[in-house]
Amino acid sequence: MEVSIRRAVPADGERIAVIYNQGILARTATFETERRTAEDRQRWLEENQNAPAVVATDDGTVIGFAYAGEYRSRPCYRGIGEFSVYVDERFRGMGIGKKLLLALINEAQDLGYWKLVSRIFDFNVASRELCLACGFREVGTYEKHGKLDGRWLDCVIVEKIIEENIN
Repeated sequence: MEVSIRRAVPADGERIAVIYNQGILARTATFETERRTAEDRQRWLEENQNAPAVVATDDGTVIGFAYAGEYRSRPCYRGIGEFSVYVDERFRGMGIGKKLLLALINEAQDLGYWKLVSRIFDFNVASRELCLACGFREVGTYEKHGKLDGRWLDCVIVEKIIEENIN
């Protein structure tokens, strides 16, 4: 397998929706319960062309993606991105998530972001270890941050300062 990382484009929306929907169904990575459509993901990519977004491909097929969306709408937060990383279930555990997250950090740096943040279910050890391996720190835990399938879940907050963009 030869994995390539590149900038995400709207045409990737279909595969991104498939992979994200795997995450929704697994109930290990997101509070979302409503599946996404290819059109929804294409529209997001079209409307957020200046946001960091990358895909991993194998032989031209998207097998994972990472992106950072707006953290908060206040102007003081415009250099902070709230990120997610998703890998097709058939390709997990192969280091693709790490390649994606490192590429996302580089793209965020190039776009002038000074921080990336996320919330990870406390039981999602693989995602927490990925973030630690990529230089993120665990800031704390939101207890009972939300309910998923009637069950309260805690989320660990992670952040990475992009030092090159701190003035």
